[in-house]
Amino acid sequence: MIKLGLCSVTFRRKSMEELVELCSRVGLEGIEVGGDIHLPPGSPQAEVDKVAGLCRGAGIEIPSYGSYFNVLEHGAADFGPVLETAVRLGAGTIRIWPGWVEPEQMTQAQLGTIASTARAAAAAAAEKGVRVAFEFHLNSPTSGAKSTLRLLEAAGHDNLYTYYQFLEPGDIKRNIDDLKAVFPRLANLHCHYYEGEVCKPLADGRKLWAAICSTLKELDYRGYIFMEFVKDDSPEQLARDVALLRELVGR
Repeated sequence: MIKLGLCSVTFRRKSMEELVELCSRVGLEGIEVGGDIHLPPGSPQAEVDKVAGLCRGAGIEIPSYGSYFNVLEHGAADFGPVLETAVRLGAGTIRIWPGWVEPEQMTQAQLGTIASTARAAAAAAAEKGVRVAFEFHLNSPTSGAKSTLRLLEAAGHDNLYTYYQFLEPGDIKRNIDDLKAVFPRLANLHCHYYEGEVCKPLADGRKLWAAICSTLKELDYRGYIFMEFVKDDSPEQLARDVALLRELVGR
């Protein structure tokens, strides 16, 4: 069954208390807790426990810790506080970043650094029963299925996965081909609808998201789709987007 959740970064100015209440109000089942504002790596144990307790008390899962650990810029030792926070939080997946370099501009040395650091993070997380997954993003080494699979192959660890989000709003075939290609290593999805730099109502991208959701159902996907950004940072828009996404996944 496909589950629906919220990235806490969708509303960086809201507290975790407000986000949990919002998830309950619009019928979302989980929160990807962000590691930039809401719960940075190495946060005091009392703060991590507070967030975990808030979610648990409301029946909201924490499937993912949205870290900003960058395998191109950070060393393997820097992953320790990230993993510690995710484990205490009870998150089953840690999202990591592959760095900021276009695939065609990436050097062999950079590929080696990405692979080595990601492999070390995946191995450490595996010992704690937590998955590690790359962000899937334009202007990065994961800007498409081919380059993402290259990183996963280079790292060579079975505890390393990838997220997915659409990359080109006008090219449904490309987006679906990407999804199918990375599906065997898919952790979770991020949901929004951008055209250029403009965040729009999800309804404007209904055709694209209908194709994505149809493909997920065909592939028997059983993970999370997290709402990541909404037009005008509006809770009311979130409710409308969630209602559409629930319709498309058949919930």
